Amino acid sequence: MKSSKIAIAVIPLIGFLLLGDFFFSAFGSHFQETSYAQTQPKIKAKPPSKKKATTAEEDSDQPRGESAISVSVDLVSLQALVTDDKGNIYTGFGPENFTVYEDNVKQEITHFSPIEANTTTVMLVEFSKQVQYFVDEVWNAIYGFADSLRKGDWVAVIGYDIRPTILCDFTQDHDELLSTLSRFNTPTFWESNLSDAIIDALDRVEEVDGKVSILLVSTGLDTLSTHNYDEALNKCKAANASIYAISLGQSFRLRAEAYGLISASTNMDLLMADNRLRSFADFTGGQAWFPRFESELPSIFKDISQMLRSQYSIAYASSNTKKDGKYRKIRVEVKADVMQKGKPVKLKVVARKGYQAKAL
Repeated sequence: MKSSKIAIAVIPLIGFLLLGDFFFSAFGSHFQETSYAQTQPKIKAKPPSKKKATTAEEDSDQPRGESAISVSVDLVSLQALVTDDKGNIYTGFGPENFTVYEDNVKQEITHFSPIEANTTTVMLVEFSKQVQYFVDEVWNAIYGFADSLRKGDWVAVIGYDIRPTILCDFTQDHDELLSTLSRFNTPTFWESNLSDAIIDALDRVEEVDGKVSILLVSTGLDTLSTHNYDEALNKCKAANASIYAISLGQSFRLRAEAYGLISASTNMDLLMADNRLRSFADFTGGQAWFPRFESELPSIFKDISQMLRSQYSIAYASSNTKKDGKYRKIRVEVKADVMQKGKPVKLKVVARKGYQAKAL
């Protein structure tokens, strides 16, 4: 969908909403009216790698290393979360409780551990003119997640509009993070190139060791990406990072629909946007949220934090040694006698659905 199409579709809606008292206001004239994407922060292009010489202090626990899914050595790593049908999280299981299947073939688990370490997260935040009239949601989302982080957690920040821009490399400094987030100012471009941003972010975390998560704060709209949706989805299938997506502007959308201000074509674009966010999360073993009100955000951040800290790390050596470049489906099952109010609890596992095998 071209940017001009979106602009034409939303201009009448914007005109109406500017007259209403429910529209989110911008943060004021004291922000410079320049796009953050035009700045050139002095940061590293990628997280530190094992190949890079580091000091003893840097070598302690900063995100680094080879990909968590290393198909080149036939080792597949994934993170598994155990829940019931209502989404309640369960912990305390061992490797004997899990069974992993690849293309319906049972695999032998070679490594297993609960993930209790600090989290490593990339915040990928949309800041185009698509979000300028509900900028409060953007700020509350990114600051709310920042406040949910613990002292030892690692976080990096990437903003995107016409292109993705790294605003902050991995840091554990809360003040540095807040300073970085303050750089989200008045948006300049209508373009919101989501597929390009997803592929770029996943490329940058390929060599980060262990569990990596991407917090995607986005409308889900894609206006002018050089990569299409299928390419982005294939990248998600092959990536080692899980995507946790928070949709922007659902309140905006619902109120506009109530006034009959969204055309059928624009509504279809918004439905496709929701599907993008849901698919990116689903195929990477993450989750997507579509909050209608800002008051829902704190509970979402709490859920994300609990999910990241309640997962199990499982690895297996694939019995399929072919380097055919094909997508292989993964299914993880859990069996345990868990009772609640005298009744057995039906457990399920949330994990990535598969991975892309390496091609010769």
